[in-house]
Amino acid sequence: MRLVVINVSSPNTPGLRMLQGRKQLKDLVKKVQAARDEMQWGEEGPPPLLVKIAPDLSKEDLEDIAAVALTLRLDGLIISNTTVSRPDPVRENPLAKEQGGLSGKPLFDLSTNGLKEMYLLTRGKIPLIGCGGISSGEDAYRKIRAGASLIQLYTAFAFGGPALIPQMKAELAECLERDGFKSVLEAVGADYR
Repeated sequence: MRLVVINVSSPNTPGLRMLQGRKQLKDLVKKVQAARDEMQWGEEGPPPLLVKIAPDLSKEDLEDIAAVALTLRLDGLIISNTTVSRPDPVRENPLAKEQGGLSGKPLFDLSTNGLKEMYLLTRGKIPLIGCGGISSGEDAYRKIRAGASLIQLYTAFAFGGPALIPQMKAELAECLERDGFKSVLEAVGADYR
């Protein structure tokens, strides 16, 4: 799958997260859209353009991003990158004082809450990619029910490798069948429809 992702959410690049503000994000997306549209892409046409956001955003920040995404007709949003917060039980670990983004299981609830908020703010009109703390088919299913059309793995895939994928697919299929869904598409945003 070809995608262009504007990542304005890495906590490891000084000042990058400031680009998530309404005006800054709108200006950046317009420039990238214009550059993308000027290029020759052949028969397939231009790739979809998505923005990857942080999990550490306020409700107002999420509202601003949703407004930009809807106004500029973004092809999707990725929710979310790593967090600078240190949720329990990580907070007690001596390594929690280290700088940088935290990924993996401790990120799951925070990123899923952001996903839910963005699904509600965009009224399901924009594809959302759920990312953050997913390590099982059940986790993927929870992201889908919260509004994700797709999921993205990083930490679990890095540690579990390719063998994780068939296991997750089987678990996801069980979850869908258990709750009476015939497809993933039927389950997208099911918790909020």
